Amino acid sequence: METKKVLTIQDISCYGQCSTTVALPILSHYGIETAILPSAILSTHTSGFENFTFLDLTDEMQKIIDHWFTNHIEFDCIYTGYIGNRKQFDIILNNKHKILKDGGLFIVDPAMADNGKLYPGLDDFIVLGMRKMCMYADYIIPNVTEASFMTGVEYKDPKDQTTEYYNNLLQELYKLGAKNIILTGVVDGEDTIGAIGFDGITRTTVLTEKMPKSYHGTGDIFSSIIVADILNGKSMKETLHHATDFIIDSIDQTMDDEKHEYGVKFEQILKSESE
Repeated sequence: METKKVLTIQDISCYGQCSTTVALPILSHYGIETAILPSAILSTHTSGFENFTFLDLTDEMQKIIDHWFTNHIEFDCIYTGYIGNRKQFDIILNNKHKILKDGGLFIVDPAMADNGKLYPGLDDFIVLGMRKMCMYADYIIPNVTEASFMTGVEYKDPKDQTTEYYNNLLQELYKLGAKNIILTGVVDGEDTIGAIGFDGITRTTVLTEKMPKSYHGTGDIFSSIIVADILNGKSMKETLHHATDFIIDSIDQTMDDEKHEYGVKFEQILKSESE
């Protein structure tokens, strides 16, 4: 059986258990050969760390893609995450046909916002770029805040979010052109959280008990599990259950360690799955 190959395009946060440093081990664990196209290199992620370093890699991205193209390197899937420079959206969209196999999947995690706000250093041009990429995606994995920014639907506080509100977001996202949507961070009361999958017709909702703590990087882990399961042929319901349970288990594994506030111990969950 031929091994699936995925290219993940997102930043490398050298410390902090997010973006590329979680995508690589997770995708590899589930049998997916993984290549990377870094959008930037950061010393740490941007949550809880001051004076982090940031190296923009926009000028290198086209050179890397051109080299791959001349060597006939192609991928079964392109999976994008954090993009910190608006020029990178055109690079990705203008070149994906060169390195994505016929019938390959384009999966976009529009990682740019949470809790009603954009991440530090991002602006409306990033929103427009993410929106444009989602128009061409086979799957998109936004959280509620990101969905709100991309659709223009007013963001509501979680206590005011309803089934009708989520359905509106899903319909507006589908109008953008994405074939499949996985909306994350949906709630049902104060103690329940999960995700909704939508293919334009069918909604698949998976909810679980909300954990008392939250951590940076769980969205990246969730998306990486989703990508792995999609490439391994799992159904939407199986995929959402797996990703949701994995995040809950990772948080549970981490909560008692007060020195580990920068991310979750997902490696322990990968290890337990192998035993």
